[in-house]
Amino acid sequence: MKGWSAVLLVLLLAAVACGGEQGGGTRTKAAPDLASTLPAAEKVDWVRFGFSPDRNGINPHEKLIDRKSVGRLRRIWRAKLPDVADSSPVLLHGVRASGKERDVLYATLENGSLVALDAASGRRLWLRRTSGPKITTSSPVADPARSLVFSYGLDGRIHRYRAASGKEIEGNGWPAPVTRMPETEKGSSALNVADGWVYATTSGYLGDAPPYQGHVVAVSERTGEEHVYNSLCANVRHLLSNGECDSQRSGIWGRGGAVVDPADGSLYATSGNGPYAPSRGDYADSVLRLSAPGLRLVDSYTPENYRKLEAQDLDLASASPAVLPRIPRSRTPYLLVQGGKDGKLRLLSRGNMSGGGGPGHVGGALQTIRSAGCATFTQPVVWRNGGRLRVIVAGTCGMASYRVATDAGGRTRLRLEWKKDYRTTTPVVAGGVLFAASDGDLLALDPTSGRLLWSSERKGAGGTIGDIHWESPIVANGRVYVSDESGAMSAYGLPRGK
Repeated sequence: MKGWSAVLLVLLLAAVACGGEQGGGTRTKAAPDLASTLPAAEKVDWVRFGFSPDRNGINPHEKLIDRKSVGRLRRIWRAKLPDVADSSPVLLHGVRASGKERDVLYATLENGSLVALDAASGRRLWLRRTSGPKITTSSPVADPARSLVFSYGLDGRIHRYRAASGKEIEGNGWPAPVTRMPETEKGSSALNVADGWVYATTSGYLGDAPPYQGHVVAVSERTGEEHVYNSLCANVRHLLSNGECDSQRSGIWGRGGAVVDPADGSLYATSGNGPYAPSRGDYADSVLRLSAPGLRLVDSYTPENYRKLEAQDLDLASASPAVLPRIPRSRTPYLLVQGGKDGKLRLLSRGNMSGGGGPGHVGGALQTIRSAGCATFTQPVVWRNGGRLRVIVAGTCGMASYRVATDAGGRTRLRLEWKKDYRTTTPVVAGGVLFAASDGDLLALDPTSGRLLWSSERKGAGGTIGDIHWESPIVANGRVYVSDESGAMSAYGLPRGK
Protein backbone atom coordinates (compact mmCIF):
# COMPACT_ATOMS: atom_id res chain seq x y z
CA MET A 1 0.00 0.00 0.00
CA LYS A 2 2.73 2.46 0.99
CA GLY A 3 4.70 1.79 -2.20
CA TRP A 4 1.67 2.63 -4.33
CA SER A 5 1.17 5.83 -2.33
CA ALA A 6 4.73 6.88 -3.17
CA VAL A 7 4.15 6.28 -6.89
CA LEU A 8 0.88 8.19 -6.74
CA LEU A 9 2.60 11.12 -5.06
CA VAL A 10 5.17 11.37 -7.89
CA LEU A 11 2.37 11.43 -10.47
CA LEU A 12 0.49 14.09 -8.55
CA LEU A 13 3.58 16.26 -8.21
CA ALA A 14 3.96 16.16 -11.97
CA ALA A 15 0.30 17.08 -12.41
CA VAL A 16 0.63 20.01 -10.02
CA ALA A 17 3.71 21.28 -11.84
CA CYS A 18 1.61 21.44 -15.00
CA GLY A 19 -1.67 22.72 -13.62
CA GLY A 20 -1.61 24.21 -10.11
CA GLU A 21 -2.84 22.81 -6.81
CA GLN A 22 -6.55 22.21 -7.45
CA GLY A 23 -8.08 19.01 -8.75
CA GLY A 24 -5.77 16.01 -9.03
CA GLY A 25 -6.27 12.44 -7.89
CA THR A 26 -8.94 9.98 -8.94
CA ARG A 27 -12.37 9.73 -7.36
CA THR A 28 -15.68 8.06 -7.93
CA LYS A 29 -18.43 10.31 -9.21
CA ALA A 30 -20.30 11.82 -6.26
CA ALA A 31 -23.82 10.49 -5.77
CA PRO A 32 -26.61 12.86 -4.68
CA ASP A 33 -27.38 12.47 -1.01
CA LEU A 34 -29.70 13.86 1.65
CA ALA A 35 -26.90 15.89 3.26
CA SER A 36 -26.92 18.28 0.31
CA THR A 37 -30.43 19.39 1.32
CA LEU A 38 -29.51 20.26 4.93
CA PRO A 39 -29.82 24.03 5.55
CA ALA A 40 -26.58 25.79 6.49
CA ALA A 41 -28.13 26.95 9.78
CA GLU A 42 -28.49 23.31 10.87
CA LYS A 43 -24.92 22.26 10.02
CA VAL A 44 -22.08 21.83 12.49
CA ASP A 45 -18.31 21.76 12.24
CA TRP A 46 -15.99 18.93 13.34
CA VAL A 47 -12.92 21.02 14.16
CA ARG A 48 -10.74 18.51 16.04
CA PHE A 49 -10.17 14.81 16.65
CA GLY A 50 -12.80 13.64 19.15
CA PHE A 51 -15.17 16.53 18.27
CA SER A 52 -14.83 18.46 21.57
CA PRO A 53 -11.70 19.66 23.44
CA ASP A 54 -12.12 16.81 25.96
CA ARG A 55 -12.05 14.28 23.04
CA ASN A 56 -15.31 12.60 24.13
CA GLY A 57 -16.05 11.46 20.55
CA ILE A 58 -19.66 12.66 20.58
CA ASN A 59 -21.36 14.80 17.93
CA PRO A 60 -24.62 15.66 19.75
CA HIS A 61 -26.00 17.70 16.83
CA GLU A 62 -26.40 15.09 14.07
CA LYS A 63 -29.86 15.48 12.50
CA LEU A 64 -29.97 13.07 9.53
CA ILE A 65 -28.23 9.86 10.58
CA ASP A 66 -29.86 7.92 13.42
CA ARG A 67 -30.64 4.30 14.30
CA LYS A 68 -33.60 4.24 11.90
CA SER A 69 -31.82 5.75 8.89
CA VAL A 70 -28.31 4.35 9.31
CA GLY A 71 -29.15 1.13 7.43
CA ARG A 72 -29.56 3.21 4.24
CA LEU A 73 -26.03 4.62 4.26
CA ARG A 74 -24.29 4.31 0.90
CA ARG A 75 -20.90 5.40 -0.34
CA ILE A 76 -21.31 8.70 -2.20
CA TRP A 77 -17.67 9.18 -3.21
CA ARG A 78 -14.17 7.80 -2.80
CA ALA A 79 -11.15 9.98 -3.61
CA LYS A 80 -7.45 9.16 -3.96
CA LEU A 81 -5.18 11.38 -1.87
CA PRO A 82 -1.57 12.39 -2.62
CA ASP A 83 -0.48 10.18 0.31
CA VAL A 84 -1.98 8.21 3.18
CA ALA A 85 -3.87 10.25 5.80
CA ASP A 86 -3.10 8.03 8.81
CA SER A 87 -5.37 9.93 11.17
CA SER A 88 -8.84 11.47 11.03
CA PRO A 89 -9.97 14.54 9.07
CA VAL A 90 -11.69 17.68 10.33
CA LEU A 91 -14.56 19.56 8.67
CA LEU A 92 -15.83 23.13 8.31
CA HIS A 93 -19.17 23.91 6.70
CA GLY A 94 -19.98 26.88 4.49
CA VAL A 95 -16.37 27.84 3.63
CA ARG A 96 -16.09 30.19 0.64
CA ALA A 97 -13.47 28.23 -1.31
CA SER A 98 -12.80 28.35 -5.06
CA GLY A 99 -15.48 31.00 -5.55
CA LYS A 100 -18.28 29.06 -3.89
CA GLU A 101 -19.56 28.23 -0.43
CA ARG A 102 -18.92 24.58 0.32
CA ASP A 103 -18.27 22.18 3.18
CA VAL A 104 -14.55 21.38 3.33
CA LEU A 105 -12.61 18.41 4.73
CA TYR A 106 -9.01 18.88 5.85
CA ALA A 107 -6.56 15.99 6.38
CA THR A 108 -2.90 15.87 7.39
CA LEU A 109 -0.99 13.39 5.24
CA GLU A 110 1.90 11.18 6.32
CA ASN A 111 4.25 13.26 4.17
CA GLY A 112 3.40 16.38 6.20
CA SER A 113 1.06 17.94 3.63
CA LEU A 114 -2.36 19.39 4.41
CA VAL A 115 -5.05 18.63 1.83
CA ALA A 116 -8.47 20.27 1.53
CA LEU A 117 -11.34 18.38 -0.16
CA ASP A 118 -14.85 19.39 -1.17
CA ALA A 119 -16.90 17.37 1.32
CA ALA A 120 -19.74 16.89 -1.18
CA SER A 121 -17.65 15.46 -4.01
CA GLY A 122 -14.15 14.55 -2.78
CA ARG A 123 -12.63 17.01 -5.26
CA ARG A 124 -9.28 18.38 -4.13
CA LEU A 125 -9.43 22.13 -3.53
CA TRP A 126 -5.83 22.76 -2.49
CA LEU A 127 -2.71 21.07 -1.14
CA ARG A 128 0.04 22.59 1.00
CA ARG A 129 3.32 20.78 1.53
CA THR A 130 6.02 20.81 4.19
CA SER A 131 9.45 19.22 3.97
CA GLY A 132 11.40 17.25 6.52
CA PRO A 133 12.36 13.72 7.56
CA LYS A 134 10.09 10.72 7.94
CA ILE A 135 6.33 10.89 8.63
CA THR A 136 3.52 12.19 10.83
CA THR A 137 0.29 10.57 12.00
CA SER A 138 -1.16 13.78 13.42
CA SER A 139 -4.64 15.20 12.76
CA PRO A 140 -5.19 18.90 11.99
CA VAL A 141 -7.41 21.31 13.91
CA ALA A 142 -9.59 24.13 12.65
CA ASP A 143 -10.04 27.37 14.53
CA PRO A 144 -13.60 27.29 15.97
CA ALA A 145 -13.98 30.80 14.52
CA ARG A 146 -13.73 28.98 11.16
CA SER A 147 -11.07 31.06 9.41
CA LEU A 148 -7.88 29.09 10.08
CA VAL A 149 -6.62 25.49 9.95
CA PHE A 150 -3.50 24.25 11.77
CA SER A 151 -1.43 21.23 10.74
CA TYR A 152 1.81 19.57 11.90
CA GLY A 153 4.59 19.58 9.30
CA LEU A 154 7.62 17.33 8.84
CA ASP A 155 9.85 20.28 9.74
CA GLY A 156 8.69 19.85 13.35
CA ARG A 157 6.44 22.92 13.26
CA ILE A 158 2.71 23.64 13.35
CA HIS A 159 1.68 25.58 10.26
CA ARG A 160 -1.21 28.06 10.11
CA TYR A 161 -3.33 28.27 6.92
CA ARG A 162 -6.35 30.17 5.66
CA ALA A 163 -9.26 27.72 5.72
CA ALA A 164 -10.61 28.97 2.37
CA SER A 165 -7.48 29.34 0.25
CA GLY A 166 -4.78 27.36 2.04
CA LYS A 167 -2.53 30.43 2.12
CA GLU A 168 0.00 30.01 4.92
CA ILE A 169 0.07 32.85 7.46
CA GLU A 170 3.60 33.32 8.75
CA GLY A 171 5.07 35.69 11.32
CA ASN A 172 4.51 36.29 15.04
CA GLY A 173 6.09 32.95 15.83
CA TRP A 174 4.37 31.02 13.05
CA PRO A 175 5.07 28.36 11.89
CA ALA A 176 5.46 27.34 15.54
CA PRO A 177 8.18 24.81 16.52
CA VAL A 178 7.10 21.82 18.62
CA THR A 179 10.36 19.84 18.34
CA ARG A 180 14.00 20.68 17.71
CA MET A 181 14.77 17.07 16.71
CA PRO A 182 12.44 16.15 13.81
CA GLU A 183 14.84 13.39 12.73
CA THR A 184 14.04 11.39 15.89
CA GLU A 185 10.95 13.10 17.33
CA LYS A 186 7.55 13.66 15.69
CA GLY A 187 4.01 14.80 16.14
CA SER A 188 2.12 11.49 16.47
CA SER A 189 -1.12 12.58 18.11
CA ALA A 190 -3.93 14.82 16.95
CA LEU A 191 -3.63 18.55 17.56
CA ASN A 192 -6.16 20.18 19.88
CA VAL A 193 -7.53 23.72 20.13
CA ALA A 194 -9.31 25.54 22.95
CA ASP A 195 -9.69 29.15 24.07
CA GLY A 196 -7.36 30.53 21.41
CA TRP A 197 -4.54 28.05 22.02
CA VAL A 198 -3.36 25.16 19.83
CA TYR A 199 -1.95 22.16 21.70
CA ALA A 200 0.50 19.58 20.37
CA THR A 201 2.37 16.60 21.83
CA THR A 202 5.43 14.75 20.58
CA SER A 203 6.85 11.23 20.60
CA GLY A 204 9.48 9.15 18.81
CA TYR A 205 9.24 7.14 15.62
CA LEU A 206 8.59 3.42 15.24
CA GLY A 207 11.52 1.61 16.85
CA ASP A 208 11.84 4.04 19.80
CA ALA A 209 15.25 5.32 18.70
CA PRO A 210 16.39 8.26 20.87
CA PRO A 211 16.99 11.12 21.26
CA TYR A 212 13.40 12.07 22.03
CA GLN A 213 11.36 13.21 25.02
CA GLY A 214 7.63 13.72 25.22
CA HIS A 215 6.65 17.39 25.07
CA VAL A 216 3.36 19.23 25.44
CA VAL A 217 3.38 22.54 23.57
CA ALA A 218 0.79 25.34 23.75
CA VAL A 219 0.81 27.97 20.99
CA SER A 220 -1.32 31.12 20.88
CA GLU A 221 -3.32 31.23 17.64
CA ARG A 222 -2.93 34.98 17.41
CA THR A 223 0.55 35.82 18.72
CA GLY A 224 2.49 32.55 18.40
CA GLU A 225 3.46 32.74 22.10
CA GLU A 226 4.60 29.30 23.27
CA HIS A 227 4.60 27.38 26.52
CA VAL A 228 6.35 24.00 26.86
CA TYR A 229 6.18 21.11 29.28
CA ASN A 230 8.79 18.35 28.96
CA SER A 231 7.79 15.04 30.53
CA LEU A 232 11.51 14.38 31.07
CA CYS A 233 13.78 17.14 32.42
CA ALA A 234 10.60 19.03 33.30
CA ASN A 235 12.67 21.71 35.06
CA VAL A 236 13.63 22.92 31.55
CA ARG A 237 10.80 25.13 30.29
CA HIS A 238 11.77 25.33 26.62
CA LEU A 239 11.91 22.77 23.81
CA LEU A 240 14.82 20.43 24.43
CA SER A 241 17.72 20.23 22.00
CA ASN A 242 19.76 17.09 21.33
CA GLY A 243 22.03 16.45 24.32
CA GLU A 244 20.25 18.88 26.64
CA CYS A 245 18.44 16.15 28.61
CA ASP A 246 20.12 12.86 29.55
CA SER A 247 16.76 11.15 30.12
CA GLN A 248 15.19 9.61 27.02
CA ARG A 249 11.88 8.38 25.53
CA SER A 250 8.61 8.95 27.45
CA GLY A 251 6.80 9.93 24.24
CA ILE A 252 3.25 11.31 24.37
CA TRP A 253 1.63 9.42 21.50
CA GLY A 254 -1.96 8.49 22.43
CA ARG A 255 -4.36 9.44 19.63
CA GLY A 256 -5.96 12.15 21.78
CA GLY A 257 -2.67 13.85 22.63
CA ALA A 258 -3.51 16.74 24.96
CA VAL A 259 -7.04 16.56 26.42
CA VAL A 260 -8.82 19.64 27.83
CA ASP A 261 -10.89 19.36 31.02
CA PRO A 262 -14.22 21.17 30.45
CA ALA A 263 -14.61 21.72 34.20
CA ASP A 264 -11.63 24.03 34.71
CA GLY A 265 -9.64 24.13 31.46
CA SER A 266 -6.78 21.98 32.77
CA LEU A 267 -4.83 19.91 30.29
CA TYR A 268 -4.22 16.15 30.59
CA ALA A 269 -1.60 14.11 28.76
CA THR A 270 -0.11 10.66 29.34
CA SER A 271 3.59 9.88 28.96
CA GLY A 272 5.16 6.61 27.83
CA ASN A 273 8.10 4.45 28.77
CA GLY A 274 11.18 6.14 30.22
CA PRO A 275 12.62 7.03 33.61
CA TYR A 276 10.39 8.05 36.52
CA ALA A 277 12.32 10.25 38.93
CA PRO A 278 10.32 13.30 40.10
CA SER A 279 13.31 14.70 41.99
CA ARG A 280 14.96 15.43 38.65
CA GLY A 281 11.78 16.21 36.73
CA ASP A 282 11.29 12.85 34.99
CA TYR A 283 7.65 11.76 34.72
CA ALA A 284 7.52 8.72 32.42
CA ASP A 285 4.50 6.35 32.37
CA SER A 286 2.40 8.99 34.11
CA VAL A 287 -0.88 10.82 33.65
CA LEU A 288 -0.04 14.53 33.86
CA ARG A 289 -2.38 17.35 34.83
CA LEU A 290 -1.11 20.69 33.53
CA SER A 291 -2.32 24.25 33.92
CA ALA A 292 -3.52 25.85 30.70
CA PRO A 293 -2.13 27.54 28.79
CA GLY A 294 1.00 27.92 30.99
CA LEU A 295 1.63 24.15 31.24
CA ARG A 296 2.74 23.98 34.86
CA LEU A 297 2.51 20.52 36.44
CA VAL A 298 -0.41 20.54 38.90
CA ASP A 299 -0.84 16.83 39.66
CA SER A 300 0.19 13.41 38.37
CA TYR A 301 -0.61 9.72 38.59
CA THR A 302 2.00 6.97 38.18
CA PRO A 303 1.14 3.25 38.56
CA GLU A 304 2.87 1.30 41.32
CA ASN A 305 4.32 -1.07 38.69
CA TYR A 306 5.92 1.67 36.59
CA ARG A 307 9.24 -0.23 36.55
CA LYS A 308 7.52 -3.25 35.02
CA LEU A 309 5.80 -1.07 32.42
CA GLU A 310 9.18 0.36 31.45
CA ALA A 311 10.96 -3.01 31.38
CA GLN A 312 8.25 -4.71 29.27
CA ASP A 313 7.47 -1.77 26.95
CA LEU A 314 3.90 -1.52 28.25
CA ASP A 315 3.36 2.21 27.70
CA LEU A 316 0.66 3.92 29.68
CA ALA A 317 0.77 6.45 26.80
CA SER A 318 -0.83 4.14 24.22
CA ALA A 319 -4.05 6.00 25.08
CA SER A 320 -4.87 9.54 26.18
CA PRO A 321 -7.07 10.18 29.23
CA ALA A 322 -10.85 9.96 28.86
CA VAL A 323 -12.35 12.80 30.93
CA LEU A 324 -15.78 12.08 32.42
CA PRO A 325 -18.48 14.72 33.00
CA ARG A 326 -19.33 15.65 36.57
CA ILE A 327 -21.01 12.73 38.37
CA PRO A 328 -23.72 13.75 40.85
CA ARG A 329 -23.86 11.90 44.21
CA SER A 330 -20.28 10.69 43.79
CA ARG A 331 -17.65 11.26 46.48
CA THR A 332 -15.26 11.79 43.57
CA PRO A 333 -17.40 13.68 41.02
CA TYR A 334 -14.55 14.50 38.61
CA LEU A 335 -13.00 11.36 37.16
CA LEU A 336 -10.95 10.15 34.21
CA VAL A 337 -10.29 6.73 32.69
CA GLN A 338 -6.80 5.80 31.55
CA GLY A 339 -6.17 2.81 29.27
CA GLY A 340 -2.78 1.39 28.41
CA LYS A 341 -0.73 -1.10 26.49
CA ASP A 342 -0.81 -3.38 29.55
CA GLY A 343 -4.52 -4.13 29.00
CA LYS A 344 -5.68 -2.33 32.15
CA LEU A 345 -8.22 0.44 32.69
CA ARG A 346 -7.61 2.78 35.61
CA LEU A 347 -10.23 5.06 37.16
CA LEU A 348 -8.64 8.20 38.61
CA SER A 349 -9.93 11.20 40.54
CA ARG A 350 -9.08 14.42 38.75
CA GLY A 351 -9.27 16.22 42.09
CA ASN A 352 -6.45 14.14 43.63
CA MET A 353 -4.99 11.78 41.08
CA SER A 354 -2.62 9.80 43.30
CA GLY A 355 -4.21 10.55 46.67
CA GLY A 356 -1.03 12.39 47.63
CA GLY A 357 -2.33 15.91 47.06
CA GLY A 358 0.06 16.80 44.26
CA PRO A 359 2.53 15.45 41.68
CA GLY A 360 5.32 12.99 42.34
CA HIS A 361 3.44 10.21 44.15
CA VAL A 362 2.94 6.59 43.07
CA GLY A 363 -0.38 4.70 43.02
CA GLY A 364 -3.76 5.99 44.11
CA ALA A 365 -6.12 4.70 41.40
CA LEU A 366 -9.73 4.37 42.58
CA GLN A 367 -10.18 1.24 40.47
CA THR A 368 -7.92 -0.87 38.25
CA ILE A 369 -9.54 -3.55 36.09
CA ARG A 370 -8.49 -5.70 33.18
CA SER A 371 -9.90 -4.25 29.98
CA ALA A 372 -12.32 -6.60 28.24
CA GLY A 373 -10.90 -5.29 24.97
CA CYS A 374 -7.24 -5.96 25.95
CA ALA A 375 -4.65 -3.24 25.18
CA THR A 376 -5.95 0.25 24.38
CA PHE A 377 -4.50 2.21 21.45
CA THR A 378 -7.58 4.36 20.87
CA GLN A 379 -9.46 7.25 22.43
CA PRO A 380 -12.49 6.05 24.46
CA VAL A 381 -15.96 7.44 23.80
CA VAL A 382 -17.61 9.09 26.81
CA TRP A 383 -21.38 9.08 26.22
CA ARG A 384 -24.16 10.22 28.53
CA ASN A 385 -27.60 9.16 27.31
CA GLY A 386 -30.89 8.91 29.18
CA GLY A 387 -29.22 9.49 32.51
CA ARG A 388 -26.72 6.66 31.97
CA LEU A 389 -23.01 7.42 31.53
CA ARG A 390 -20.95 4.99 29.44
CA VAL A 391 -17.29 4.69 28.50
CA ILE A 392 -16.81 2.72 25.27
CA VAL A 393 -13.29 1.43 24.69
CA ALA A 394 -11.93 -0.14 21.49
CA GLY A 395 -9.01 -2.47 22.20
CA THR A 396 -6.75 -4.92 20.41
CA CYS A 397 -9.04 -7.91 21.06
CA GLY A 398 -12.46 -6.27 21.05
CA MET A 399 -14.71 -3.37 21.94
CA ALA A 400 -16.38 -3.01 25.34
CA SER A 401 -18.80 -0.65 27.00
CA TYR A 402 -18.62 0.20 30.69
CA ARG A 403 -21.37 1.79 32.75
CA VAL A 404 -20.18 4.42 35.21
CA ALA A 405 -22.08 3.43 38.36
CA THR A 406 -22.25 5.17 41.75
CA ASP A 407 -23.49 3.24 44.80
CA ALA A 408 -25.47 4.55 47.76
CA GLY A 409 -22.25 5.40 49.56
CA GLY A 410 -21.03 7.62 46.74
CA ARG A 411 -18.40 5.22 45.45
CA THR A 412 -18.12 5.31 41.63
CA ARG A 413 -16.84 2.38 39.61
CA LEU A 414 -16.76 1.03 36.03
CA ARG A 415 -19.02 -1.98 35.34
CA LEU A 416 -18.82 -3.98 32.13
CA GLU A 417 -22.05 -3.62 30.14
CA TRP A 418 -21.25 -5.37 26.83
CA LYS A 419 -18.30 -6.70 24.88
CA LYS A 420 -17.97 -7.51 21.17
CA ASP A 421 -15.10 -8.94 19.14
CA TYR A 422 -14.80 -5.96 16.79
CA ARG A 423 -11.20 -4.75 16.41
CA THR A 424 -11.41 -1.12 15.42
CA THR A 425 -9.71 2.24 15.69
CA THR A 426 -11.16 5.13 17.72
CA PRO A 427 -14.98 5.10 17.59
CA VAL A 428 -17.36 8.06 17.63
CA VAL A 429 -21.07 8.53 18.36
CA ALA A 430 -23.46 10.67 16.29
CA GLY A 431 -27.24 10.48 16.05
CA GLY A 432 -27.24 7.81 18.74
CA VAL A 433 -25.13 5.51 16.52
CA LEU A 434 -21.61 4.25 17.28
CA PHE A 435 -19.29 4.34 14.25
CA ALA A 436 -15.90 2.63 14.04
CA ALA A 437 -13.48 1.48 11.34
CA SER A 438 -11.76 -1.88 11.05
CA ASP A 439 -9.65 -3.36 8.26
CA GLY A 440 -11.82 -3.27 5.15
CA ASP A 441 -15.03 -2.32 6.95
CA LEU A 442 -16.80 0.72 8.38
CA LEU A 443 -19.23 -0.30 11.12
CA ALA A 444 -22.33 1.27 12.67
CA LEU A 445 -23.37 -0.18 16.04
CA ASP A 446 -26.01 0.35 18.68
CA PRO A 447 -23.95 1.91 21.52
CA THR A 448 -26.30 0.54 24.18
CA SER A 449 -25.75 -3.10 23.18
CA GLY A 450 -22.97 -3.33 20.58
CA ARG A 451 -25.46 -4.77 18.06
CA LEU A 452 -24.43 -4.30 14.42
CA LEU A 453 -26.74 -1.90 12.58
CA TRP A 454 -24.87 -1.42 9.29
CA SER A 455 -21.59 -2.32 7.59
CA SER A 456 -19.87 -0.90 4.51
CA GLU A 457 -19.26 -4.49 3.38
CA ARG A 458 -22.99 -5.10 3.02
CA LYS A 459 -24.62 -5.38 -0.36
CA GLY A 460 -26.06 -2.01 -1.26
CA ALA A 461 -23.48 0.01 0.68
CA GLY A 462 -21.82 1.02 -2.59
CA GLY A 463 -18.34 -0.18 -1.69
CA THR A 464 -16.16 -0.47 1.38
CA ILE A 465 -12.90 0.97 2.73
CA GLY A 466 -9.32 -0.35 2.72
CA ASP A 467 -7.15 -1.48 5.60
CA ILE A 468 -6.55 0.95 8.44
CA HIS A 469 -3.84 1.85 10.96
CA TRP A 470 -4.77 4.95 13.03
CA GLU A 471 -7.51 6.12 10.65
CA SER A 472 -10.87 6.76 12.32
CA PRO A 473 -14.19 8.21 11.11
CA ILE A 474 -15.93 11.50 11.71
CA VAL A 475 -19.72 11.99 11.34
CA ALA A 476 -21.29 15.37 10.59
CA ASN A 477 -24.26 16.78 8.68
CA GLY A 478 -25.54 13.45 7.39
CA ARG A 479 -22.21 12.05 6.18
CA VAL A 480 -19.50 9.72 7.49
CA TYR A 481 -15.91 10.34 6.34
CA VAL A 482 -12.92 8.05 6.79
CA SER A 483 -9.48 7.61 5.21
CA ASP A 484 -7.58 4.34 4.84
CA GLU A 485 -4.15 2.85 4.16
CA SER A 486 -4.70 2.71 0.40
CA GLY A 487 -4.33 6.49 0.34
CA ALA A 488 -8.05 7.18 -0.13
CA MET A 489 -10.80 9.12 1.60
CA SER A 490 -14.37 7.77 1.49
CA ALA A 491 -17.68 9.45 2.23
CA TYR A 492 -20.97 7.72 3.07
CA GLY A 493 -24.36 9.44 3.07
CA LEU A 494 -28.10 8.83 2.86
CA PRO A 495 -29.46 8.63 -0.74
CA ARG A 496 -32.06 11.19 -1.65
CA GLY A 497 -35.66 10.15 -2.14
CA LYS A 498 -35.47 6.83 -0.31
